[in-house]
Amino acid sequence: MPRRPLDATELTVGLPMRFNAYDGRGNLLLCVGQVIGSTAQREMLLQHGLFYGSEEECRGPLPPSPEPARSPLARLLDARQRLQALLADPEPADFPAALADIAAQVREACRINPDVALASILLHTDGPYSSRHAVNAAVACQLTGMALALDAGELAAIVAAALTMNIGMFTLHDTLVACEGPLSDVQHAMVRAHCRLGVAMLRERGITSTTWLDAVRDHHERSDGSGYPDGKRGAQIGRAACLVALADIYCARVAGREYRPPLQPTQALRWLFLNEGAALDEHLARVFIKTLGVYPPGTGVRLRNGALAVVLHRQSAGHQPVVASLTTHDGLRLHSPIRRRGDIEAHAVTEVVDLAALGIRVGMEALWGADAAE
Repeated sequence: MPRRPLDATELTVGLPMRFNAYDGRGNLLLCVGQVIGSTAQREMLLQHGLFYGSEEECRGPLPPSPEPARSPLARLLDARQRLQALLADPEPADFPAALADIAAQVREACRINPDVALASILLHTDGPYSSRHAVNAAVACQLTGMALALDAGELAAIVAAALTMNIGMFTLHDTLVACEGPLSDVQHAMVRAHCRLGVAMLRERGITSTTWLDAVRDHHERSDGSGYPDGKRGAQIGRAACLVALADIYCARVAGREYRPPLQPTQALRWLFLNEGAALDEHLARVFIKTLGVYPPGTGVRLRNGALAVVLHRQSAGHQPVVASLTTHDGLRLHSPIRRRGDIEAHAVTEVVDLAALGIRVGMEALWGADAAE
């Protein structure tokens, strides 16, 4: 096979190779499509690299550039859209594989930047409630499961259960969120039936995981027997169902309704600990609250100096959370958020505020950078 030295015009830093480059012994130095990363690498190729083959191959078109990796926020927003389409399809082609791929996106987003994943629950409130709520709950389950060091298989089933917990009332869910008065008898009956119906629908779509199915069936059960569909008590309710229930309750309370504003996350977590947490699993509730933090990322706060800010990162033990100021101390809106150190007294959090109610809105990318690009 003919060979020749590489030409300087064929090698550009930052662009992919059009062909494979070899050394004099035939060892591959850089393969077609790989990007020349530095001037030093280019010089090495010019000094030692050879091209094997016809000139037609060498002058061929550039291989397609790889798509840039999506940000954690983009993964979560895509998961919401895909879940909405999947659950709305009465006859999905391969439900288990499609759902597994959506769950993988949620897990990867949480792995890359857990603070962005948690902040999306509070700050990215667009789109249909049903799929948004399910992905939010899946985020909370994934991060709490990681904190608990759950087995990978069990955690994957729990995340999948969170994504599908309301499949049994999917078409009704968005309507119920907008209801201002009490539910009708028919609506109430549909809500009470959605757990068992969801299990039946999942089985029809090829789901066989006992952990997954049991969590969907039992995520409205309560330890004191007040839940449904079977009035189970205590240890009759599995860990997976309890974790999905905690995430379901928290994410529902911090989401606004047509008839009420969202509950502030600190209030929702306090309510969870004092009420529902005790009715589920107190240990799980404690880990859940510790995982999200007293001030979850995305929480609006007022600082001691009077400025309004948003929490960027959860606080470590005994420390204030990391925040970004959105206004000056006297209320003037800043052009760009300014990161503050929580250990400075003037920047300590004094209270939680509803930023939306105060007319303060900010894009997530301005707060978390590329990890929050849409």
